[in-house]
Formats: sequence, C-alpha cells, structure tokens
Amino acid sequence: MIKDVEVLDVKEKYKTGMSIADIARETGYCEKTIRRWIKAAESPRYKSRPKQPGKLDPYKDYIMSRLAEGVFNCEILLREIRTLGYAGGITILRDMVAPFRQQFRVQAVRRFETRPGEQMQVDWGYLGTFELDGQMRKVYVFILILGYSRFLTACCTTSMDLETLLLCHERCFSQAGGVARQIVYDNMKTVTLGRDTENKPIWQPRFIDFALYYGFKPVACTPYRPRSKGKVEASVRYIKENFCPGRRFSDLADLNNQLQHWLNTVANIRTHGTTRERPLDLLGRETLQQLPASPFPTAVRFPRQVSRDGFFSYEGVLYSVPWHLAGGQVEVQELAGGRLHVWWHGTIVAEHTMPRDNSHRIVDPKHMEGLPEAQRRNQASGLIQCYPEVQKRHLSVYEEFAGVAQ
Repeated sequence: MIKDVEVLDVKEKYKTGMSIADIARETGYCEKTIRRWIKAAESPRYKSRPKQPGKLDPYKDYIMSRLAEGVFNCEILLREIRTLGYAGGITILRDMVAPFRQQFRVQAVRRFETRPGEQMQVDWGYLGTFELDGQMRKVYVFILILGYSRFLTACCTTSMDLETLLLCHERCFSQAGGVARQIVYDNMKTVTLGRDTENKPIWQPRFIDFALYYGFKPVACTPYRPRSKGKVEASVRYIKENFCPGRRFSDLADLNNQLQHWLNTVANIRTHGTTRERPLDLLGRETLQQLPASPFPTAVRFPRQVSRDGFFSYEGVLYSVPWHLAGGQVEVQELAGGRLHVWWHGTIVAEHTMPRDNSHRIVDPKHMEGLPEAQRRNQASGLIQCYPEVQKRHLSVYEEFAGVAQ
C-alpha cells in the first residue's frame, strides 16, 4: 500500500513548481500515477484482493488433530484426507505440516508432586578425578532427594558398585531420618538387570532383598525418559554448580564433611524455588517409615594396611587395631550409622565409630593390652605381626612329606 506521506510529498513538490516529469524521475513512479495523485482529493487506497480459500482449508482441523496424536507422515495424512474429499497434491500438505513437526514433538512436562513420605529419587553424579591416598581416583556423589519436601541428602564415594550403592542408601536414610514408601531409579545395572518381554524391570536380587528389608517399593523410570525423576536430576546439577566450584579437600572424609555442612547450612535451609518453603521445614511434615533397628548387612570390605604402630587409615582418619596385627593387612567394613567393623582372616577384631568432629585418630585402649609384656618377652622395640596358630607337629612329619630319607 502506498504510504500517505509519499502522496503528500508528491503534491508538495508539484505546488513548488516541480514538473510531473521531474517528480516521476525522482520518485520512480510513472507520470500517469503522479498525475492521478495530484488530481485526487485524498490519498489513494489500494484494496487487497480477497484471499481465496486453499485446497487444504476444509481439512486443516482434521490434519491438526492428527498431528497432535503424533501422525506426521504425509503419505498417511494424504490417504486419509483424500477419503474426505481432498483433491490436491502432497506438496502443499508437506508445506503445511513442516512448521508443526518440532512444535508437537516437544512434549509438555507436567510437574509431578508427591504426597508426604511417598517418594524418594536417587541418582549418581560424577565430580571428577582427584588425588586420594596417593593415587588418582574418580569421585562420585550419590544423591537421594525427598519428593515432597525436596530435602536433599548426599555422600561422596570412589565407587558405584552394588555394595557401595547400598551403603550410600543407608547413609542417606540416616540423614533423612527414615525411608519413603517408594524410591525412583534410572536403569542402573546395580538396580536392574534389564527388561523382560513385557518391558518390566528385572531387579538385581541382592538389591531387591535390600528394598524388602527397608520396606520400600523400587520404581525404574522408563528408559530414555530422565524427566521421570526430574527432582534428583535437578539436584545433581545443583550440587555440581553450587557446591563443587572451587572446592578444596584433603581426602574423601574431608569432602564428605564439607558436603554435609553445605547441605545443613545452604541446600536444605534455602527457600526452594518450587515449594517456596525451606526443605528443612517441610521435612517435619514427611511421614517417613522408620528405619530397622539394625542396618542391612552390606558386604563391602576395603583392604587396609596396618602401620607398625598399630593403625590403619580410612577416609582420612586413623583407627587402632589389636597390637599383634601391626604391619599386616585388615579389611574394613562400613555399616550404617558410621560404624566400622575390622576383619582379619574372617573374624571381627575391632569395632569403631566414625568421628563426627575433626578427630583424626581413634584409639581403643584395649588394643594395647599385653603389649609391654610381649615386648619384654620378645625383646622387641616395636609392635609385631602375629599369624593364626598352626598345629605343632614332629619334625619327622615334615621330613616325610618332603621325601627326606631317614
């Protein structure tokens, strides 16, 4: 449409004495158009032609309904609308469908809220590779979040195997003060072994024993649908972006202490963006199931070298063992509640509780009983390593076994 200002400009030029030919050359319009504008009392108005209905117009509502159902194959759509009377080709149909493909394939996500005590969600996050105990180790964070309150629990580990998974559950159950009736997982191999012919999860036997022991129902989210556990997915990003940057730690115990302090002083006392309340406040409204009197017996044991003064190191803390084990090896098993069992040749030889303060050396005085007398008897200046007693036999037995002639 010609702008009114152009017509007024032409009239003004003509009034000042400019010829029609000069105006035409300057504006680019033909002389006939310039004369018409000058003679017209008002600016010209060009009426657009009424839009003719397209061949697809009568079928657009039907096509849109099929797109909403996920049918984007234009060959199928063409067959269907031709049965309704469409006489056009497929090209204009494709042109119509193309802009809507992405729009309909981006699924709207409905926020799923749970009732108090109903659900927890679990996931792992990778934090990076760090030097621990003199070697480079991968560090992971295990995260468990309560669906109703958004109360966040977590712990850091150097392994994601089954026994570590169970142990991390128990740590987080202890932090939350109970267990929900349902826990949602992705399809991690330590939880499910795959899917059966009906696409139902095949549960890892030891894991399902753990779930039955604590009385919760495990739920495996649909493969390739991470939003099924969106709360914990968001929590993984939250920890990586808000706890991890610039973090320094001396060992795994130090990292876990810092993580727990951050959870207590930052994550669980902030006003949550969705609930508009603090997770710590809502935790009191969670109706969690009580934990059993004793923890599920995890089988994970960590080998540790005992120093010559009778201590082994576990997560940055030194623990004593009976003096006769100095210089040898033991296995350490961590239980719920921060308890440690120390195994030696299939027998528990020491028990400790992991410190909640900054203690770096835990000593049981009983472990040193009898040491002075043994030192005097053996005239040894340091601790000694003892081994299981063996049956005493006459020397002839060994000579016979070795084939030594009498």
